[in-house]
Amino acid sequence: MYSPKIEPEQIKKLYLLKVSYAALRIKKPMTEMIREALDDYLPKAAKQIISSGGSLLKPEELEVKE
Repeated sequence: MYSPKIEPEQIKKLYLLKVSYAALRIKKPMTEMIREALDDYLPKAAKQIISSGGSLLKPEELEVKE
């Protein structure tokens, strides 16, 4: 299984966001924030590949929703 390396500075920023949410009485785990960021990033990256003339591996798993 792939185990990504997240830079310490990025972890610090995520933690600061988590604490900021907690100050507003909002429970938001760092894993949830990462999932939300990936949900935003992945379709944009797939769209960029297609618009640059590339093709996607397993496009059914990388659907570009508009």
